[in-house]
Amino acid sequence: MKRVLAVVLALVMVLSLTACGGGISTGKYKLTSMKMGETDLVQLYKDMGMDTGDLGTLEIVDDKNATLGIEGEDAEKLTYDGSYFYSASNPDEKIKYKASGSKITLTYDEEDGSVEMVFEK
Repeated sequence: MKRVLAVVLALVMVLSLTACGGGISTGKYKLTSMKMGETDLVQLYKDMGMDTGDLGTLEIVDDKNATLGIEGEDAEKLTYDGSYFYSASNPDEKIKYKASGSKITLTYDEEDGSVEMVFEK
């Protein structure tokens, strides 16, 4: 009986952690860092005296849809699940994400290295 109770309690704890697992809250997130390899492009723009106030945004529309806008490009519609964002124009491309508080980090691989973009609310 004690084993059954222990297993049931363990399952309840696991399921409760799964239920509150780090979702993304809706709203607009501003691009604060963009690294290609070891180079932080946002910092590079700042060092060159360029305005970095509106380089990009990630807007979380609802629990499955988002829009990514990077300066000078048309906004890209995205869908997402628990691990990846997917582009509407290229659904086979996976963009891994990590959500932590008011910060979302996107990472993906390019031909010349990995790219990491950090967006903050």
